Amino acid sequence: MINKKIKITGIVQGVGFRPFVYNLALKYDIKGWVNNDEKGVNILLSSSEENIQNFINELKSNPPILAKINSINIEKITEIKEYKTFEIIQSESSKNKSTIISADIAICDDCLNDINDMSNFRYNYSLTNCTNCGPRYSIIKTVPYDRINTSMFSFELCEKCKNEYENPTNRRYHAQPIACEKCGPNVVLYNNKNEVLSSDINAIKEIAQKINEGSIVAIKGMGGFHLICDANNDKTIEDLRTRKSRLNKPFAVMFKDINSIKSYVELTPKEEEFLSSKEKPIVLVKKKKEFNLSQLLAPNINHLGCFIAYTPLHHLLFRYLNNPIVATSANLKGEPIIISKDEIIEKLSDVVDFILDFNRDILNASDDSVIQIVDNDITKIRNARGYSPTAFSFENKSKKKILSLGANQKSTISLYFENNLILSPYIGDLNSLKSMEY
Repeated sequence: MINKKIKITGIVQGVGFRPFVYNLALKYDIKGWVNNDEKGVNILLSSSEENIQNFINELKSNPPILAKINSINIEKITEIKEYKTFEIIQSESSKNKSTIISADIAICDDCLNDINDMSNFRYNYSLTNCTNCGPRYSIIKTVPYDRINTSMFSFELCEKCKNEYENPTNRRYHAQPIACEKCGPNVVLYNNKNEVLSSDINAIKEIAQKINEGSIVAIKGMGGFHLICDANNDKTIEDLRTRKSRLNKPFAVMFKDINSIKSYVELTPKEEEFLSSKEKPIVLVKKKKEFNLSQLLAPNINHLGCFIAYTPLHHLLFRYLNNPIVATSANLKGEPIIISKDEIIEKLSDVVDFILDFNRDILNASDDSVIQIVDNDITKIRNARGYSPTAFSFENKSKKKILSLGANQKSTISLYFENNLILSPYIGDLNSLKSMEY
């Protein structure tokens, strides 16, 4: 019997790392514990040399799907203490915070099945998520990534959600945004005078009807609001261009699924791969010669920015829509994407007719990522939701802590500390005080 302590850094919080370690320890008959701190994940292993080595090999070769391991430090402990079980213990906290946070991730197939399964208690719940998907960066205040440090801290779990949250064998174990219709945030539909019209699935049905009828609406997404309208309604798109003073710039179009996209554009296998990926970016792709959506979406160019519904709310919305939808960032020209309903009413009440909001606060804004496939490889035009914060790891540590501020146009920031470089999501142009403050 030997004891070893392992320290892991990288994107290892909010990605199901601790339950993964717990179940791996059970598999190899290992006792001890695992926890989080502000630098990453700590593991104490107590077992035979062979069991521990098998554990480490699998940890390195097959980590959780959303994890990114930067370093694994293994230390043999000379003092032998006997452990009778393997436990997930409480996170540690100090003043030195340097762990890396996962980007927001599109809804996974398992959660999609949950919201479409009439026998599931999350049927029709538009804010469903698990450890493999959902908001991360957009809801976190500080590390370690625990519920109390997110915008979900005020929502007390019901018995069903609590059982999942506390069960290390469940895919929702310590999924910090976990909730259901009974205990979590809910969706509400407002008009542009801030009057409540409906809530929950009825609000989604009603706003879909408004879109089908030609309204321009604002809908809250993962990292901010979208301005949305029917992508095949020339008059509505023309109205949106006039109201937003965006006369020719192309609009991105959101589709229900990959098959829907194929009806309108030509896709290479690589483009299809990225459109369907867990990041769900906007991908610039070539229109078909017979293009059957509005010509006002991307006038005078042969490409269209396409992306697939990436939140449960979007997927529920598409049940009731007639066509794909324009989904463009809700902001004033030169300002960052808007993250609150009150700001939509203050700044864009003359642009939108209705607003679909939910009461899970967005703490960190993040626009949609935009990519293009060039020479069969990804070129990022806008690095944001799904990819950012983007972490780079270097071999040599530095004592310096460096802040880099991006250019005036399409600005981002970067932070360098120890051997990590973190690139922020796209912020926007710095022509406004709002952008500078952000």
